[in-house]
Amino acid sequence: MERIEVVRLTQDFIFADFDCGEDDLNDFLLNDAKNYLKYLISVTYILRNSTDIVGYFSVSNDRISFEDSDKATWRRIRNIFPHRKHRKDYPAVKIGRLAINKKYQGSNYGREILFGIKQMFTTNNRTGCCFVTVDALPSAIGFYEKNGFRPLLKEKPAESVTIPMYFDLTTLLD
Repeated sequence: MERIEVVRLTQDFIFADFDCGEDDLNDFLLNDAKNYLKYLISVTYILRNSTDIVGYFSVSNDRISFEDSDKATWRRIRNIFPHRKHRKDYPAVKIGRLAINKKYQGSNYGREILFGIKQMFTTNNRTGCCFVTVDALPSAIGFYEKNGFRPLLKEKPAESVTIPMYFDLTTLLD
């Protein structure tokens, strides 16, 4: 298997061609990711081999709150924590973008990225977060569900294109 390295995007990073099949995701990487980094909005990580950008993901801070979920989901979230630790919101890390080059789709790189993000925030959690969130495109819901994510709402918001989902990082702790 070819060696893949994960590098944090920097302002001087030179992009190779990248096409994941979604114009919005391609455009973010090639035209917006450096500005998001510059203005401290998100951090993007690139997976690359000797010839290609295999994929990328970006993360930023987020939260889960009662206003963002339905009552049953919020009850389930609050029940994770002892009563004295109940809050009005809980810290999270948001996957802002995640994309795999068309050439490498179907090779489990997306699953490996999610595993890496979960490990990153359970073994070296620098800010304190107990959830990973994502606003999933309808075509990606099955992928996130297979990787342990759950919908934050029972029904998709009428005006929304994406579905808010979350993963409970505390399930990975001993």
